[in-house]
Amino acid sequence: MPDALTEELPDDLSPEAVLAADARLGAELSAVWEVLAAADPAVSVQDALAVLADLRLRPVPAAVPAVRPGSLAAWRPAGTPVPPRPEREAEAVAVTDALSGGRLLRVVNFHDTPLARRAELAAEFAWYAERFDPVGEADVHAFLDTGRWASTRPGLVPAFYDGFASAAQVAVPLCEEFGFTGWFYPPTEFLGVPAAEQRAFAARHHYGVLDDEPGGRLAMTWDELADLATRHVVCGHTATHAASAAVTTAAEVEREVLAPLTRLQEVTGRVPASWAWLGGSPHDATRPGDRAVAAAGVRLVTSNAALQRLPAT
Repeated sequence: MPDALTEELPDDLSPEAVLAADARLGAELSAVWEVLAAADPAVSVQDALAVLADLRLRPVPAAVPAVRPGSLAAWRPAGTPVPPRPEREAEAVAVTDALSGGRLLRVVNFHDTPLARRAELAAEFAWYAERFDPVGEADVHAFLDTGRWASTRPGLVPAFYDGFASAAQVAVPLCEEFGFTGWFYPPTEFLGVPAAEQRAFAARHHYGVLDDEPGGRLAMTWDELADLATRHVVCGHTATHAASAAVTTAAEVEREVLAPLTRLQEVTGRVPASWAWLGGSPHDATRPGDRAVAAAGVRLVTSNAALQRLPAT
């Protein structure tokens, strides 16, 4: 989208001016939601957020995303139900209210970040650095505890999913060059797959491998993860790339939740800061996998619409 449509910070960075800017974003999100909801009954607020992000969180024109034939709604993992329309409308209102009130972070999701696109990514990070402040796990909890944000600028979390080697080799240096804290969500089994088998594993489990990724190892190593964990935030993302709705039995909970959490804690020395499911579903305490995440002491859940804190156990 043209630069004129990207997010402009007010010259006056007083709390009142920043809140007014957030209120305008909230109004824009509401307008986007109304247009999408009228066009496709299956959309959710995550679809509206994606459109708003392309308008306001990109330094250069975004490519037109591919959509499923006959639908504007985002891809959902097989077996994931579409919530009833009233629930999705209520979520859209809640997210719009949070955006309007400044109770938010900007979270930008990345997957494969190959070397061939480093220059493009560097330009994006330079644009972010002019507008946003880095966010660590402690910053999130401090805000949730006090309701106060330490900076006059909004915070931005660059989130890197699926444990790609390119995240360790390209994204980590860019985060550090531009002063951001990266949040990394590796599916743990992927890191142990032999390099020659990683592409087939990625294809089976819905990993977004870019066409310009050269041959060779796709997954980061455990040593690379241990190293980046000393400076960045490591989170859980199941063992294989599973959706919450697919984790129903005790064996599945063990494989997709408990074993990954144990392994990540062994490697990093701490409980992962947050958790995310394939498809970005929010925490659902009726599901066995979600209950296991909370019981294991993970404090945050990252969904496509919010970073949610779970009650302490």
